[in-house]
Amino acid sequence: MRKFSFLLTDDEEMALLGLEEGVDWEKLNADKIFKCHSKDTAIRMLKTYDIDIIITDIEMPGGSGIELIRWLHENKPDVKSVFYTGHAEFTYAQEALRLGVEDYLLKPIPYDELENIIMKIENKILIENKQVDFSELAEDSLKESPERIVDQVKKLIADNLSVGNLQRDELAAMVHVSSGYLGRIFKKETGFAISDYIVKKRIYVAKQLLAKTSLSITDVSSRVGFTYSSYFTKTFKEHTGMTPQEFRQNKRL
Repeated sequence: MRKFSFLLTDDEEMALLGLEEGVDWEKLNADKIFKCHSKDTAIRMLKTYDIDIIITDIEMPGGSGIELIRWLHENKPDVKSVFYTGHAEFTYAQEALRLGVEDYLLKPIPYDELENIIMKIENKILIENKQVDFSELAEDSLKESPERIVDQVKKLIADNLSVGNLQRDELAAMVHVSSGYLGRIFKKETGFAISDYIVKKRIYVAKQLLAKTSLSITDVSSRVGFTYSSYFTKTFKEHTGMTPQEFRQNKRL
């Protein structure tokens, strides 16, 4: 059964907690649920992870949800979005719908209504994926073997690890296949989504650099493709249970 990944964005922790606990994510076939508190962090996470659906507040300090959805429209048009707001401003709805938002809600969020909206979006994604699969069937026989394509992509990832915005679409273009086809064969061959594989590879190389060189944490962060060392530290700890500084002291590979 197809699983879906979600990104919840709100500057208020209690609102995120409400979404996390108020929605029946198991019923919605949720695989991963990411959370963040700002537009900038949401963009970084969208660049790093394969997100299917983003649910975002509109009013946030340091950049509104509308600005986030505008970025999404220009850079990740396949990601579906839902926004919610505490103000019944028609201009918000107009702008959001123009940018391709699937739906919007007013606070307090009616979780049952949100679940129905998400189910409709998931069905839409499934239909779109089937259409892409059909269009790719005629192409598959002309492609190189999946194993060779995946090996090429692994090498491209290793050679371009310092590139922060390493995207599946770009990798697919480099090996002359469609993004959807690459995502499917990469997961089948490796057991990982491309975005997850890239993060794991970055953490692996970072561990080697921390253990075997005297590079600063900032330099290590940059060499493995993290623009912000604070985000690198957070991601590193999520994967290893230690900060980069703690790992270096322990020298555990």
